[in-house]
Order: sequence, then C-alpha cells, then structure tokens
Amino acid sequence: MSDQPVIVKKVSWSDLCPWTIIFRTLPVAASITVLALALVGVLAASFTWWLSESIFIGSDSPLRNNEVFTTALNKNTSPFQGVFIDSVSDQNSFHLLGTKVSGPRAVFNRISEPFGFMFRSQFPTTEPGQKQTLGGWGFLYFLFGSVCSLAVWSFFGMAIARVCLLRLTRNETIGIDDAVDFAFDHWPASMGGIGAPIIAVFALCVPTFLLGLLMTFDYGAAFVGIIWIVVLAVSAIMALLLLGLTFAWPLVISSAGCEGQNAFDAMTRAYAYVFQRPLNYLLYGVIAVLFGGLCWLVVAWLCGAVIDLSYWSTSWGANRFGGGATQVEASRIEVIQGITAQVKSVVEGDVTKIESADPSSALGFAQDAMGFWNGLISTVAVAFLYGLFWCMASAIYLLLRKDVDDTEMDEIYIVDERRTYELPPLKSDASGVPQVQTPTPTDDAPANDAGSET
Repeated sequence: MSDQPVIVKKVSWSDLCPWTIIFRTLPVAASITVLALALVGVLAASFTWWLSESIFIGSDSPLRNNEVFTTALNKNTSPFQGVFIDSVSDQNSFHLLGTKVSGPRAVFNRISEPFGFMFRSQFPTTEPGQKQTLGGWGFLYFLFGSVCSLAVWSFFGMAIARVCLLRLTRNETIGIDDAVDFAFDHWPASMGGIGAPIIAVFALCVPTFLLGLLMTFDYGAAFVGIIWIVVLAVSAIMALLLLGLTFAWPLVISSAGCEGQNAFDAMTRAYAYVFQRPLNYLLYGVIAVLFGGLCWLVVAWLCGAVIDLSYWSTSWGANRFGGGATQVEASRIEVIQGITAQVKSVVEGDVTKIESADPSSALGFAQDAMGFWNGLISTVAVAFLYGLFWCMASAIYLLLRKDVDDTEMDEIYIVDERRTYELPPLKSDASGVPQVQTPTPTDDAPANDAGSET
C-alpha cells in the first residue's frame, strides 16, 4: 500500500506557537474601552502621588534639594513624564537597530519603583560619596503614595485585564460598565493578593525591630550577634516574599480577573507560576518587551510628531513678521514654546542693550493652555502603553496557567452565566391527559406571568 501525500492547507499557529497570543493584545489595548480605563487610571494614580506630596513633603523639605528624590517626585506626579524618561534612560532596555525598546518595562518601573524606595534608607547626593537620609516624612510619602497607587491599579488593572481576558478566551466584548462592575466585586482579591506579602514583610520586621532595640546596648548587641542567624533567616523569608512579589504582582491581578478567586488563591497561584516556570516567564516577558516596545516606539513617535507638527505648521504664520516690536533675535514660535526667553531692546543714551522681558499674562496663559493640550496628548499615548501592559500581563498569565496547570486557554470564570432549563415536567390532569407544567423560575430568569403559556 503506497503512502498517500498529505497536503497541509492550514497551520494552527495558536497551537504550534501559543505565545502568539501576546500579539493579539494589541487591538484590545487600542480599543476605546481599554484606553478610557487606562486613561482614568493614569490620572488617578498621578493624583494620589500629588496628594501624598502635598501631605508629607513640604515646600521647605530638605529632600527637595536631593536630585534623585526630586526626580522621583516629578515622575510620580506627572502622568506621562516618568514613562517617557524611563523609556530613554532604562539601562535594562533591549537595543534593537540602535533604538531602545522598553515600552512595557517603563510601565513596570513606574508602578513598582516607588515600593523599592520605601526600603531605601538613604539617597545619593550630588556630592561624591555623600548620602542623604530619607527620614520619616519621606518614608511616609512613598508608603502612602505606593498604597494608593496600588489600590488604583488593582482596580483599573483588573478592569482592563477582564476586558482582555474575555476577548482572548471567548472573543467576547464587554463595555466599560461591565468591566467596572467586575472590578468593584473582585477588587479586594487583587488588592489583598498584592498587599498580603507586603504586610507579611512588615510583620516580620517586628521581631527584628525588638532585637534592634537590644542592640542599643553593648551586651544586647553581643546577644544579637550570637543569634544573628535568626535575623538572617527572617530576612531570607522577607527577601523571598519580595522577590516573588517583584515579578508576580501583575499576575495576581490577572489571576483574580480570570478565575474570580479570593486574594489568597490569586497570590499563591501567581507565586507558583513565577517560581515553577521562571524560564517560561522570562521568555514570554522578552517577547512582550520586544513587541510592546515596538508598538510604543510607533505611538511615542506619533505623539511627538503631532506636537512638533502643530508648532511647525503654526510657525509659518507666527514667524511671518519676525519676533515683533519687542522681540530681538528670537522667533515668535520659540518664545511661545518656551525654548527661547522673550527679550527686548533697551536704549540707554547711544547704547542699545538686550534684556530679558517677562512674558505678559496673555502669553503666559497661551503657554499654559498649549502645555495642557500637549500634556493631554502625551497622557493618552501613555494610557495606551498602560493598557497594553495589562493586556500583555493577562496573556502571559494564560500562557503560564497552560504550562503549569495544563488548563485550556479558553477557560475563564463567567459571572452570572444563565442556566438552561431541563425538559419541563409532565403532570396528568383530572381526565388523565398529560399536561406540560410551568417551570419554576430561578434567580437568572424572571418568573412567567400567571396567564402565560409555556
């Protein structure tokens, strides 16, 4: 019997290369629903950091003289500056064709970096070898802002993850109202799943704090030196908790959005995926950074082009008559942009001097108004990147769940899924003729009217 030729007409890339599901997150991230949720989340997170700065960092705080700390303040408060800065300065970015590719990493840094500052007791200064103590107010600033930011992204990240998960698994589209309702119901799971390890770390600090009190005395320090191995053991537990949380926190939110489980289950599942499949997680993360970084390059370029073309096109008219009567050696559009200071010529006898001039109130208003609209465009671009980050985190969660638990990709928790009726019961009437009975309504279906027929 001769072998029959096999003709391959179609290749199922989703089965052959399941990681291609990461590429499917792009249209979801570009949808109006995800963009709107991410935009509100970005603005809300920036507001919480502004509120934390207003409460704990005064205008005369010595921390404002520290360059590292003030950079962190500006990154946290601005909804878009931190992402654009991290995309350029991130040393761990991938270099592709001479360009840094780090889109999703910038979002990861923006959310997780403030937590690292909480455990940093000192900041470097401009003086070589000199450091500045963070202090109690600085610690409270990062603690309050980090907790509030965590609460914001636990909610909006959950809503975005829910939208993406339903699209990826069941090809269903839900609106903002359904996503927000789901996030309201399951927000404690995501918040608690991330907050529990942090609370555990601070709880483990209690015995070490008591030992630290003993170390204020010489004999107490000698005693602590004898049992120092206990301190190291406690610190090792804290390090493992923080190590897992560093990489698992996006998966915690995705797990709660996919499984509809409680905080403990979401946390343990995310930790298990990170520690059991670290190489798989690394591979999916590299793919997400490369693909997401390329998407961000396009969006960031488009955002910059929109702003630059706006000034370029208006400069044709603004510079048509030069700088004006009080303008010397400066184009009008550069003054409006704030690139060049407004100057004026002052005649003193036979000498003409050029001095800087304060902008008028109208010009100042124009600069502020243009800055607002430019910032809005940049914030929308950053909102796309945040939405893409949470969509990619959801896709990576599905991949890790498949690798560890061998769960099908299309399995997802459905809220209030309608139940179907079995065949209605039959009952004989007085004459012995079987009659179809009206089924008893459930919570998922309204009761039939008394006079209606089944």
